[in-house]
Amino acid sequence: MILRTPLSGLCTLLRALLLACISVNAFAVTMTGLDNSHDPAAIVKDGGTYYHFTTGGGIWYSTSQNITHWEAGPEPVFPSGWPAWIDSAVPDFEGEFWAPDAIYMDGYYYIYYSVSTFGSSRSAIGVVRTPSLNNPDWQDQGMVISSNGGTNEKNAIDPALFRDDDGRVYMSYGSWFDGIGVVEIDPATGKTIGGVTHLYGGGHQSIEAPYITKNNGYYYLFVNRGKCCEGLDSTYYIEVGRATSITGPYSGWRTILPNREGKYHGPGHVGLLQEGSCNYVSTHYYDATDNGAAKLDVQHMTYVDGWPSMTRDYTPGDCPVVAGPPADGTYVIEARHSDKALSVENNSTENGADVEQRGYAGDAGQRWQLTDLGNGYYSLINQGSNRSLDVWERSEDAGANIAQWDYWEGEGQQWLLEDTGDGYFMIRSRLSGHVLDVEGKSQSDGATVLQWSETGGGNQQWYFRAP
Repeated sequence: MILRTPLSGLCTLLRALLLACISVNAFAVTMTGLDNSHDPAAIVKDGGTYYHFTTGGGIWYSTSQNITHWEAGPEPVFPSGWPAWIDSAVPDFEGEFWAPDAIYMDGYYYIYYSVSTFGSSRSAIGVVRTPSLNNPDWQDQGMVISSNGGTNEKNAIDPALFRDDDGRVYMSYGSWFDGIGVVEIDPATGKTIGGVTHLYGGGHQSIEAPYITKNNGYYYLFVNRGKCCEGLDSTYYIEVGRATSITGPYSGWRTILPNREGKYHGPGHVGLLQEGSCNYVSTHYYDATDNGAAKLDVQHMTYVDGWPSMTRDYTPGDCPVVAGPPADGTYVIEARHSDKALSVENNSTENGADVEQRGYAGDAGQRWQLTDLGNGYYSLINQGSNRSLDVWERSEDAGANIAQWDYWEGEGQQWLLEDTGDGYFMIRSRLSGHVLDVEGKSQSDGATVLQWSETGGGNQQWYFRAP
């Protein structure tokens, strides 16, 4: 039998075959809904809602309940006009805010943003904050750093925020003119501390859009190479180098996302959200199946042989479980006997605030950044305060309170995770040898967390889960 296909049907068949060929992985995670994006911020989360900020008028953003389906936010951060300081800093600014980045610090969500004009180093980075993204009350905090238009200036665009193991926060930024710089940020104000250190690039090389991550003692600096903003003709691709210090030198440079990979052309602007062991990396790309429209891509990142590796073949929230202690990441830590979360009392950001157990309510004071220190021990930094889980007054006595304090690398801030089975761990102090314990085996909110001799009870066993 000869199969005769109408011309229209043949075109449909050829189009389907083309799309199948151009797809990287037919089963890959893809974004749905309102997925437009360019130079996206790292995705952040408030309660059960994810937020994606991106280049646009007034700082545009979208929201998601599952990290894959996105809907428009109710209005931009600056719904009409812009802060008055911008008029003198960048006189030709027309309202298109570039390349924002987002971070939660000391009770506020901070959104850093760039104001500039194309091809100029007359630029500035500003910051706006709100105590809640679900019910925003935006308060602009003014200029963070600027560049004056010189040919050898570090161009004040493309801010990217990074929180280190010790809770200190840094902002990398820059582009072609004098390359990439990094400066420390005060979590209490969102403004800079000290001077800028040059990291990489300069001499008008095509290097911009930095982002720093850390894993197993290495800092990783992602940068964009090539040119953006030309749709399918964009030559953007992403490289990564690594160093043992945040200020470098970074070496071993390699391409992590090529210029073309199936329908994904010109990827740009790495940002990282950690949820437990899940590392969600957001970028934009130009869609070869949609006339080069700029869209959001969210991949999952792991580290293989000491280097980042990304994939779209993952299930959101279902990240690889590895033998031994949890991977570096942000966790809610729950007591086995009560299912209540390790929490800073009253979500305090003050040094010396006690640690207690409390039912998880989504508060930042109930989330902890776990980091492998490379010596068999871990640090635990509270997300709400940027302060470390700490044995009060360096006591070695059973019954000493557990509090939070500025991280200073002492043995009272280093913790051994010991697997007790069923996904639970004892958390043992390097200083005293005692383990974290809920006083009196209490199941009540507000019960004190202290250190005590090992008993094997459920009040000394802790489960690490994604927020």
